[in-house]
Amino acid sequence: MNAQSLPQIAILGCGYVANMYRLTLAMHPDLRLVGVYDRERSRCETMARLTGARAYPDFQALLEDPATGIVLNLTNPSEHFETTRALLAAGKHVYSEKPLAMRLDQARELTTLAKAGGVHLVSAPCTLLNPVAQTLWHAVQESGAGRIRLVHAAMEDGMVPRAPVAKWINEAGVAWPAVDEYQVGCTVEHSGYVLTWLCAMFGPVTRMTAHTEELMPDKIPGLDLHPAPDLSVATLRFESGVVARLTNGLYADHDHQLRLFGDEGVLTVDDPRSDTSDIRLQTYRTIRRRRFLQKRGRKLPKRGGPEKIVGYRGSQTRDFCRAIADMARAIAQGRAPYTGADFALHITEVTLACHFGTHPSGAEAGFDGGLDQMPYVPTTRFDPMAPLP
Repeated sequence: MNAQSLPQIAILGCGYVANMYRLTLAMHPDLRLVGVYDRERSRCETMARLTGARAYPDFQALLEDPATGIVLNLTNPSEHFETTRALLAAGKHVYSEKPLAMRLDQARELTTLAKAGGVHLVSAPCTLLNPVAQTLWHAVQESGAGRIRLVHAAMEDGMVPRAPVAKWINEAGVAWPAVDEYQVGCTVEHSGYVLTWLCAMFGPVTRMTAHTEELMPDKIPGLDLHPAPDLSVATLRFESGVVARLTNGLYADHDHQLRLFGDEGVLTVDDPRSDTSDIRLQTYRTIRRRRFLQKRGRKLPKRGGPEKIVGYRGSQTRDFCRAIADMARAIAQGRAPYTGADFALHITEVTLACHFGTHPSGAEAGFDGGLDQMPYVPTTRFDPMAPLP
């Protein structure tokens, strides 16, 4: 499929993460970026210069541009609802950075608006489409580890608040937005990498409990930050019966390991955020009176073979534009994207429930009846999904 047959793209928000989209967009030569906008003019003009795209003078100009079919909403999560609502109302297809909104009722409204307007709404992360996730999914279906009953997932980033974050500056000269990251919360930022995989493989979450805490209110000494949990521990039960323990934090040692425990063995992914992570299968062995796992197990070959991801500064190795390419082709072919609005809404609901838990801030999260009673039963669903052929 050539670039002329695909909808053209604009970027809204030219902050830190936009650079990763810019660089990995080069992996999809059939996608064409035609415009960018950021309310900070210098960022907007820098992104326009680096990409050759038009720098819109204001948000309204982006909304009114008939050449733009898909908009990547890379604004701060607190701005996702208002900006995405305006984009959908203008007839644009939207690919939103996670989450859809910081309130469940607002995320519902966006999903309803997209369906009513006949436009697509897809949300990051895109890693479900990568070879690591797809290989793992096929391995689950092939039952090499037997029936999966339990998952342990960690998204612990280490002691980020004491890391030299002031030096985290990307190739476009944009600094890592520490204040925004801390005030949004690590669970909102990171849990989607695991939740998208597990929900796709094992169905919607049907019951869950979550406990959250703010361990380090002094993340930036001398600066009072809006309170937000920086540790969450959740137990999730999926429709298939699989149970998962998911932790997110900025205090414990760095650990992104995902482990799926089955009757006959264990499947392990070192880091679901990476498109190049290894996947290992360890099976049980029985000798005399003992049953134990192989020490290292077997590394599974990735479906489709290894990939070379465009390099950029940062801790993640990922094609940020993978789902955008799928979305563009889906629009051109008249089909639904691989992950759509209902899936994004469910991931948003579970993410927010994990993030707020019983924390006092959850009272303003837009949940009917609040989150102060656990277990919580999610109210959203999505159609069954299958791995890519």
